[in-house]
Amino acid sequence: MTDCLLSARGIAKSFDQNRVLHGVDFDISAGQVVALLGENGAGKSTFVNILSGALPRDGGTIAWNGAETVFRDTRSALDAGIIHIHQELSLISSLSVMENLFIGDYRTGRSGFIDRKSLAAKARELLARVGAAHIDPRVEAGSLSTAEQQIVEIAKALARNARLLILDEPTASLTPHEAEALFAIVRDLRDHGVAIIFISHRFDEVFAISDRVVVLRDGRVVGDRPVAETTRAGIIADMTGRAFTFDALDAPAIAADAPIRLKADAIADKGRVGPVSFALRKGEILGIFGLVGAGRTELLELLCGMRPLAAGSISRPDGVVPGNATEAWRSGLALLPEGRKTNGILPSLSLAENVAVAKRQKSSGILDLGAEKSLFSRFREALGIVSEGPEQPIRRLSGGNQQKVIFARCLASEPDILFLDEPTHGVDVRTKADIYRQIQDLAKKGMSVVFVSSELPEVLALASTVMVLSRGRQTMLAANQGLTENDVLTAAFAQA
Repeated sequence: MTDCLLSARGIAKSFDQNRVLHGVDFDISAGQVVALLGENGAGKSTFVNILSGALPRDGGTIAWNGAETVFRDTRSALDAGIIHIHQELSLISSLSVMENLFIGDYRTGRSGFIDRKSLAAKARELLARVGAAHIDPRVEAGSLSTAEQQIVEIAKALARNARLLILDEPTASLTPHEAEALFAIVRDLRDHGVAIIFISHRFDEVFAISDRVVVLRDGRVVGDRPVAETTRAGIIADMTGRAFTFDALDAPAIAADAPIRLKADAIADKGRVGPVSFALRKGEILGIFGLVGAGRTELLELLCGMRPLAAGSISRPDGVVPGNATEAWRSGLALLPEGRKTNGILPSLSLAENVAVAKRQKSSGILDLGAEKSLFSRFREALGIVSEGPEQPIRRLSGGNQQKVIFARCLASEPDILFLDEPTHGVDVRTKADIYRQIQDLAKKGMSVVFVSSELPEVLALASTVMVLSRGRQTMLAANQGLTENDVLTAAFAQA
């Protein structure tokens, strides 16, 4: 199908003195999947928020179904059939699946009460359309897996007769199998005439699902071509102005007699992870790989005192084993958590405050706001944080720059051991490269790093030692010398 559904011309947007979009042109037809790519801060989120009515545009025009249109709010865009599914899912966990599907449009019987039988029947029809007939519409949405919640979000879009579906990093927390199931749904929607804007930092997904690739850089379209005429190297060059490969990274080798910073002996919690044993040495980068649900995050929580130890022991040279997050920060452990929106940023605080909060944990004196601003400025330069200044609210930064701020918070506490849970989750290729270099530089200076990643090439490029978890159990612990992707994946599927 080639009917042009939406045509944007010259879309411009500024925040205060910061120009974010510079005359963006964009078209999408019914029954087409267009990948919208770009570095964090390139303007992707601003652009799709304008398309979905969440932000007003400063200039340009939008034609919807051939007629020039102004979407004054998200309701007007929803009524037209434009549905934006954000990276942070919006289901209300305490409501049932069917209540989430029809929120704001509940069916009522003659009595005026909700006809729950009719609601459940309609919900089952929608769930069946997206291959989720196995989901009981009466269960609480919060009891579903992340993949199931993602599918419910799409079913919710169908309940509103979606004509343009915007998917923002939809597979960020899914396993490859779950992602492929989602792609099957996307292909079916495309075949039924739904237009889809697909935002992702995973290039293999872009080539698997997209018809066209549009690349933004610094608020301008720098690439727009069919996926068949696109290469990974070409996308990276469009996004960054330069190429990037893992070849520039060199996983450090660790001396056998390097001092041990932390030792875990058969540690386990109450059923999710364990037993796990390893010794972490000075300057070592321990990469932890496993499928979603393998217990990676739970292991980091055990090591940082955020999850009670049910078996085994943890030891450190100073004898301090933290029992909670505050004790962990004070004892020289720093954690960058997975899910920056929910577990990382402090959205009501400024950038300077978000960086300095960990350092405050280690002091009891009067706050020195000037020193905190200087601290932020130092990391702003070192990490390349793109911002208006230390007083800017962190919620106004792009996702990649928010990640850098949380990373700066960890470094500001001057830790001995740095724990990173999916440190490049949802960030662009340039930000990934910056984070990779920082991790390697820190290790060369003697810091010990433990990082979790679901991107296997990342683990094999960065780690000096690789650990693999499968269903909570340790199935591999080996020096990263000659390891192949097949070796690691075999261990990841063991006992699964």
